[in-house]
Amino acid sequence: MGIPLNTVAPPKLPSIVVVMGAGSSADFGVPTLRSIFTNREAKAYLKQDGVLAEWLQKTFWEPRGHSAQTSERSVTIEEMLTILRDWQREPSVKQLDAAELDDIRRRLYVLIYHAVYENKSSDKGFLNGLIDVLGANFGLVTWASFNWDCIFESSFWYNSGQPGPYGGRTNPKPVISLSGYKHWSGKHEYLKLHGSVNWWLIDGKPTYLKWGSHGELTVKWNELSENKTADLPIILEPSAYKYEHPLYKQILEPQWTHFLKRLCEAACVLVIGYSLAENDLEARCKMFTAFQVNEACRWAVVDPAGETRQKYERLWGTKRLWTSEHSLAGFNSALIDNLKTAFPNVEIKDPRAAAGTPAPRTAT
Repeated sequence: MGIPLNTVAPPKLPSIVVVMGAGSSADFGVPTLRSIFTNREAKAYLKQDGVLAEWLQKTFWEPRGHSAQTSERSVTIEEMLTILRDWQREPSVKQLDAAELDDIRRRLYVLIYHAVYENKSSDKGFLNGLIDVLGANFGLVTWASFNWDCIFESSFWYNSGQPGPYGGRTNPKPVISLSGYKHWSGKHEYLKLHGSVNWWLIDGKPTYLKWGSHGELTVKWNELSENKTADLPIILEPSAYKYEHPLYKQILEPQWTHFLKRLCEAACVLVIGYSLAENDLEARCKMFTAFQVNEACRWAVVDPAGETRQKYERLWGTKRLWTSEHSLAGFNSALIDNLKTAFPNVEIKDPRAAAGTPAPRTAT
């Protein structure tokens, strides 16, 4: 049978890319790289790992008149690792011991894991309403994260439905192949552009480790902490040399090609808590290029830092850019109105009004 002549196909919904930086997890208690050493879990790890604590004090803090307590006013982990790479690259300077540096990097990765993962929860639910509203108004939602934490996937999982084998909870679709990852191939897709604490290279195969308490992810990080595994977490070194890391070319680069493609196709781009760091050359390349090429796209930046908003306004102008001075939680307090203001080029409807349901949940 053919399609009845009076049948009108529903209009195709536009697409959106959501770029998530450290600020998108800040309301959940996840620290930035600048504040990481003052995080409770990181401080507890430094008490446990005296080798790392002493090395940080001797190499970076003491020469600058600082300590762990004042580390937020000193160099960040990213700057530390960049300095070490710079030092190694200078042939006229005494070479650092490569084995010692590998050991320090391993310890710093373990510290980052403790800071961004341990005792962190999506229970505040600040992402839930956004997931629901964007899913109802866009035909394709690409969530592009620069974060190593598991806050977004936790929010998505618990917000996607009830547990059970039939029509239960699900994950957004990844771009790269991950052993052990189960997903529904719907309208939500997920990029972790710098990798993740729960993505591991195990026996040469990219593998997704479940993030439940005391599960396989915790076991694997404990093994790395004790230097008892040859497996590697798939996370790019937080330094200016991150894209020279072999895991970038080997595993993560296809995500970046996909990121640029989606940015160039999108009707809207929503940036939450991403500062567009000067030394993140790939991110700047992809985002600058897409802004120039995709002239119909509207952009919105949500960030409480005036310096960050001013940077985007200088680089993007204000004709196609709207900025909000809120954190994610503040932006959500008037989510529908804010999205309508940010993206006048698309129709934003409140899915609650159509369904006659209460406001989006604020807790998972």
